Amino acid sequence: MEAVERLKYLDAHLVDSPAGRLDGAVLLSPTHEPVAKLDGVLIDPSLRKVRYYVVQSRFVEEGRGRISSRHYLLPLTAARLDRDHRTLEIDLEADEIERLDEVDLDRLPQFDEGDLMTALFAARAS
Repeated sequence: MEAVERLKYLDAHLVDSPAGRLDGAVLLSPTHEPVAKLDGVLIDPSLRKVRYYVVQSRFVEEGRGRISSRHYLLPLTAARLDRDHRTLEIDLEADEIERLDEVDLDRLPQFDEGDLMTALFAARAS
């Protein structure tokens, strides 16, 4: 995994796409099984590129019976967005999510106004 220090977290409710806002989008496996929920993205402001999806997976804690969640970094890959069903089809099965790098949302640097200025005025790579 590349170093995430220079990357900034942007909540999915702030991410617009041609299909609308991405908050609450459910990630589906190739077999159409729910894998996770899209929480946000990690952006490299100077390159103006999304590097990772930040996804939330819910599970039942063994022995406790309560529902918990974890957040993972899913490298940006080709995905198909279904606008009508608010789903994002990815090439990952539900049982493979724990292979991804886990992340603590509270420790991710947030995308802010300074990052916006960097993204707006950084020289584009040719």
